[in-house]
Amino acid sequence: MIAPVIDHADEQKDHLQKLCFMHIIDAYKQITVAGGSKVRFSILAYLGVEFPLELDPWKLLQDHILVDYTGHEGHELTLRVLYRLFGEAEEETDFFSSTTAASAYETFLRTVAEALRDSFPPSDKSLSKLLSESPYLPKSVLKILENMCSPGNGDNTERESNSLNADRVTQGLSTVWSLILLRPPIRNTCLKIALQSAVHPMEEVRMKAIRLVANKLYPLPSISKQIEDFAKEMLCSVTSDASESTDAEGSLADLQKGPDNEKLANETSSLTSNTKDISPDNRQSVTSESISPELIFEAQRLMSLYFALCTKKHSLFRQIFSIYKSTSKAVKQAVQRQIPILVRTMGSSPDLLEIISDPPIGSESLLMQVLQTLTDGTVPSRDLVVTVKQLHDSKLKDAEVLIPILPFLLKDEVMPVFPSIVNLPLEKFQAALSRMLQGSSQSGPVLTPAEILIAIHGIDPERDGIPLKKVTDACNACFEQRQTFTQEVLAKVLNQLVEQIPLPLLFMRTVLQAIGAFPTLVDFIMGILSRLVTKQIWKYPKLWVGFLKCAQLTKPQSFGVLLQLPPAQLENALNRIAALKAPLVAHASRPDIQSTLPRSVLVVLGIVSESHVTSQVQTSQTETAETSNSEKDTTTEKSKESSTAS
Repeated sequence: MIAPVIDHADEQKDHLQKLCFMHIIDAYKQITVAGGSKVRFSILAYLGVEFPLELDPWKLLQDHILVDYTGHEGHELTLRVLYRLFGEAEEETDFFSSTTAASAYETFLRTVAEALRDSFPPSDKSLSKLLSESPYLPKSVLKILENMCSPGNGDNTERESNSLNADRVTQGLSTVWSLILLRPPIRNTCLKIALQSAVHPMEEVRMKAIRLVANKLYPLPSISKQIEDFAKEMLCSVTSDASESTDAEGSLADLQKGPDNEKLANETSSLTSNTKDISPDNRQSVTSESISPELIFEAQRLMSLYFALCTKKHSLFRQIFSIYKSTSKAVKQAVQRQIPILVRTMGSSPDLLEIISDPPIGSESLLMQVLQTLTDGTVPSRDLVVTVKQLHDSKLKDAEVLIPILPFLLKDEVMPVFPSIVNLPLEKFQAALSRMLQGSSQSGPVLTPAEILIAIHGIDPERDGIPLKKVTDACNACFEQRQTFTQEVLAKVLNQLVEQIPLPLLFMRTVLQAIGAFPTLVDFIMGILSRLVTKQIWKYPKLWVGFLKCAQLTKPQSFGVLLQLPPAQLENALNRIAALKAPLVAHASRPDIQSTLPRSVLVVLGIVSESHVTSQVQTSQTETAETSNSEKDTTTEKSKESSTAS
């Protein structure tokens, strides 16, 4: 029996088609049990293409897919639909133009991608898997990915909380990483997304992208040059003209103050996932109250990727040294904030040692910060010590470069350059002094306090070309550290210096400082002064003045020493310092003292008159002559008697 043919109106036909389509969709559980899921996927994909557009079959499929995307068939059904639409669009003459199939493909994929992004947690990999396996990724879908990696570009992610943004950034960058590996045709497009994220204004976004680029993408040979070129371009973009730089080279003293802006201080970030931030106490920067925090932040934003690449390819670090001289103060400060983490990561690598051995002109302060970082709290490699020493000996004659490695040099290595160390500006000499006294944990101080003071006194300003003021300042710096340069140390030093021939130029100055610092040394100093009398201190005019000042300062203890002077020198002393005469005469007039003094000294003191002494001398001479004549006559008579007897 032939079934009757029933004609339906178009609306009825559409309704029946929709019911059938929905029935096939809804029957997925029964079909899955029966093992016909793949056939069903193909039917749905085919029917969707043949379906009247006004019934919007893709919307029906989307709703079904998103209800349980990960649990059963969502991902596979989505791919079946996409490949069916892609095949239809590929047959079009104008591939993926605004045709029906192409438009349906893009809309379907974009809608599912947005739903996965918004509905699933950031840790879910469904979006990454979908984009990796879809036959084609139109610009609108890549834009979704770009907005995830760089929030704030206008899509709804910028309205999410900061914590959620950070999670979405991680999800987006992870997807970019997968696409670069799995989809070579869009590798460059995805790489651009990652690179733009690596210079994002938000630090958290930027650092996530930098870790991806430096740790995972840069090691890939196919894209490493593109990454390097981009990082160099960003680095060069912050370099100002040399004519605009007013601080082409700063001294190490300019590096001692940290940034005032706490927010910017926290901008120093890890370059790799396992690095730690440095403490504010160790952070160094160019001192300038006029530096705009915004300029420093902008410089950091653009340079951070390059610094991260330096940790992977150490030779890139030379470019930082090369541009340093011509950069602005803001850029210099941004560079110096990055240096500690970078250098600690690099260590004393061969590439870094090569840079240190021949730093570009104008990068001296940067070099100093690098050396301080390499020697701070750790024992530097012998290669580093040798490299720095060779740099000082052959190219950079400034002894400042030796300060970081001073604790790790031998005494015989320090002594030849000691005058140059004394010739440093005072604050730098003080730093060097501290380093020498501190020494290393293995070998102890490079020089003892006594050796340092003796070495300072051994400097001859004319011979060594060191200004006398530099030498006196060095002495003063030692005396300021009384817990180190104790009275025992000073006694040891003075005992050795007093035996030197000739006496050091600053000897008496040091004696005076010793008394001022440690008054209890006065008895010891009297012994030193007595030894100076035996050494005829008056033959050294400059030291003689100091001797007399010391005698005046230490009276009455010094009276005994003054009375040891020959009459002529005692008279000279009293003429120079008239205030000494009265108390000295009073002291010498004591019977027990006067009886021990030569009459010539008493004459100088005015205790006895000169005429009295002269008459005594004449009487003595007459008695001596008479005695001599008497002895002569006696001898003559004996001689005659002897002759007669013969």
